Amino acid sequence: MKSICLLSRLSGTSPEAFRDYYENNHSRLGSRYFPFAKYVRNHVLSASPAVDFDVITEFFFAPDLDVAGVHSGRVREILDADERRFMEQRLIRPAGAEEVLLAGPPRDVEAPGRLRQMLLLKPITGAGGTFADSVAAWGRQLADHEQVLRVTMDSASAQAPGGGNAFPYEALLSVWLKDDNTVQPGEPPAGIELSGILLTEVCESPPDLLRELYQPETG
Repeated sequence: MKSICLLSRLSGTSPEAFRDYYENNHSRLGSRYFPFAKYVRNHVLSASPAVDFDVITEFFFAPDLDVAGVHSGRVREILDADERRFMEQRLIRPAGAEEVLLAGPPRDVEAPGRLRQMLLLKPITGAGGTFADSVAAWGRQLADHEQVLRVTMDSASAQAPGGGNAFPYEALLSVWLKDDNTVQPGEPPAGIELSGILLTEVCESPPDLLRELYQPETG
């Protein structure tokens, strides 16, 4: 089970301070209470056009986990209080996500510094065709670039469990780069609106750290 979330820094907080607090405080606090199977923060380095968020976070859980049940009571109070220290809670936008590997090797634990281009996509109303199939075909074409390691697609549901603001995109197409050479995706296929292109840096919590930090509430 996977969910994704757009998170934005608090007004008056620099991108560097936001990232530092997230990586060294909030991510560790969240890992204390949630049994993440995988936990990844994609910090935005550049965006065209500009976006109102600073990171796209990916949360992976066991299929049978009651996420809303964990994020309740005292745990919710603790995490909400910490969010208020560095992020704009009114701009938190979650969604459920189904990830598909379109090309390249399966995901493992990403090395620090991995760059990832993320294309923010919506269907064009009345265009016809199958949106997800068109996105997938485009992703496989982009995999032909020499600098591409892998391509993945996330189909976003309306909203992740637990409530929040609407997620503004229907799909994310991720082009994982071998180095710092980016890809020019060109014009999207018919029926697809390209709302933005992000260059992000991937920060992933290693599995041994997730196991070390996890200390769930008891009683």
